[in-house]
Amino acid sequence: MTIQIKPMQESHLDQAFALTQNLRWPHQLADWQQALRLGEGVIAEQEGRVLGTAIFWRWGGHYASLGLVIVADEAQGKGIGKQLMQTMLEKLEGSTVRLHATEMGKPLYEKLGFVAAGHIEQHQCRELGEIYPLPPEQGQQLRAATQDDLEQLVKLDQQAHGQHRPELIANLSESAERIVVLEEQDQVVGFACLRRFGHGFAIGPIICRNLACAKVLVSSLLAGLKGEFVRIDTDSEYGLGDWLNTLGLTEVDGPVTMIKGVPWQPNGMLAYGLMSQAMA
Repeated sequence: MTIQIKPMQESHLDQAFALTQNLRWPHQLADWQQALRLGEGVIAEQEGRVLGTAIFWRWGGHYASLGLVIVADEAQGKGIGKQLMQTMLEKLEGSTVRLHATEMGKPLYEKLGFVAAGHIEQHQCRELGEIYPLPPEQGQQLRAATQDDLEQLVKLDQQAHGQHRPELIANLSESAERIVVLEEQDQVVGFACLRRFGHGFAIGPIICRNLACAKVLVSSLLAGLKGEFVRIDTDSEYGLGDWLNTLGLTEVDGPVTMIKGVPWQPNGMLAYGLMSQAMA
């Protein structure tokens, strides 16, 4: 039977979830539901069976991210991954596209015009130890985010990586466990989000101007999570990973950041933590 590339629907998510379970990825069904709600996906299907997936997210008029590119083990070597990617890229023509590649996937992405631009450190801990929050610098204060902050959070997020993501920030404001903001002279200068993901919790996005601010934000969210599974994906260039290792959140993976198009240059803010490797 011919393998067909079709739009991903809610009805496909149980099978998509099963693909990640087979790979021992931590995604839960709710993570797939959130990903499709915010993005657009395709599947490779044969006789009603989902053999491959891919999802992209448009973040404004010029930027997009792409992820959850999966091909079932028994369907490897048939060009399905290439078909999925080409379908995605046709829809995203003219956009700068970012993804995070495994070593296995990297050669395909290079053939499709993606260029390596760094790598991400995946840090996690199965049972977090006791973490004490670091105090903000003089003149700064931490507080919980409110609905009135969302517009500013979108702006800071875009300064860090060019992606305009009001839908994502609004979704996190409703679904996250906590979002904390760092203020200075009554102005929000950074934020971080704690949310349920996979086996426990993930922290990200983490958006602020320097490493000291990132540590304050992250430590405030880690406090109270003793014994929990926690994951943080951070850009290796920014130095947060060394500190995370000292807290017991060790690096377990290092996918390659790849870009097709013109990379964004940060404008006063840095993304010290990703929403996820897929959504970046």
